[in-house]
Amino acid sequence: GNSLIEFQRQPYSHTNDRRMLYEESSQAFKWQLSSQVELNSLRERANRRARDVLSREDNAAPLEVYGFADTRGDRPKSTTDDQVVQLMSEDDPNYGPTKTSNARGSNALLTPSDETLLLSFYCSKIPLLIGPHATLPRCKRDAKVAATASLLFRRFYLSNSVMIHDPKTMLAAAAFLAAKVEDCMLDVRYLEMGTKEMNAPVPLTDILDAEIRLMKGIDFDLLVFSPYKTIVPIVEDLRTFLKSERGKGLVKWKEGEERQLEREDLRPVHDMAMKIVDDVIVSDIPLMYAPGEVGTASLVVANEDNQRKGNSEDGGGGVEGDKVESPEIDIVGYVRSRFEDTDESGVVVDTAAIDALVERVSRLAQLIRELREGKHGCGNYNADMNELKGVNKKLKKCRAWGSSDKKDKKKRKRKQAEE
Repeated sequence: GNSLIEFQRQPYSHTNDRRMLYEESSQAFKWQLSSQVELNSLRERANRRARDVLSREDNAAPLEVYGFADTRGDRPKSTTDDQVVQLMSEDDPNYGPTKTSNARGSNALLTPSDETLLLSFYCSKIPLLIGPHATLPRCKRDAKVAATASLLFRRFYLSNSVMIHDPKTMLAAAAFLAAKVEDCMLDVRYLEMGTKEMNAPVPLTDILDAEIRLMKGIDFDLLVFSPYKTIVPIVEDLRTFLKSERGKGLVKWKEGEERQLEREDLRPVHDMAMKIVDDVIVSDIPLMYAPGEVGTASLVVANEDNQRKGNSEDGGGGVEGDKVESPEIDIVGYVRSRFEDTDESGVVVDTAAIDALVERVSRLAQLIRELREGKHGCGNYNADMNELKGVNKKLKKCRAWGSSDKKDKKKRKRKQAEE
């Protein structure tokens, strides 16, 4: 049933105004990838294009920006199994060039895995540049700006490579563009200051130049739906449903307590879900799952986290610091029961569609749990700094960007030091 799908995918709820449905957006029909297989395939091809250019001896190949639609090719069939899909390695017979041209120094080129590691690292820094957690107070904006910047940044590198386009500069450009897209504009000079604050300075002119390249690389598709916007409407709907006769059985109170669900009872699970989405937005997950699916799965994990913590001292928040008891809620049961028999339009919902949705949300919840292990592109945890330093060192030798004057100066200094 359409109502079921809209519930999962529509970030806006309880409004009568006509806004674009998620399913009508470019994010849904163009940018939401079918699987990890498709994501890996795109990254491998972007990496291969860069290696082909940097290994050419003529050294005259243009360092262009590749658009997503022009380079996407045929989409692989969707896979639903949980098999671990590895990126192509240099051992693969179809891998292609491994070193830059002689004119470029015959240096080792980055592998798809190297690039993915760097993208995860740089993407994890976006919320420190813009958003509620920004290092520079003047760059503090709503969380949706950081979410949009992260997704624009990751989209660009589905068809482009860090060997051709400096990720540090594209990161700042994504933050600047996202602030405009989300109507939270800020002076580009503040972003320049923000990059300095993070000890990764990007000049103002570089940010503006990179913004044009960024827009070309994402096919000028600027509308982004954020998982943050889905949590409030889902929690509101959950609260209403749990008060109904059908929903009462999905709430379990501590020590057998039985009482009516109150407004503040769901605050801990809401707040925890918002924190979980902080990790989701910098990962690969928003490239493959709809915002409503992310919101629902985040609430599943948030509910588990709250029960595990046993409603400790802070209790997840509350009015004037009061402890708020968080009941145990069967959120997967809510998704299943919510559309049982009929949806709000009176249309009979196919049981198979509900089963498929529950399975997808459960699978996504597992991916979200694994983010804390540094998996699925989340650079907020378990970053191997030694490995990152090694890859960054490799990048410095093979990249097409960066001032050759600076490289020459460093070489001269090194020679002088040796003498």
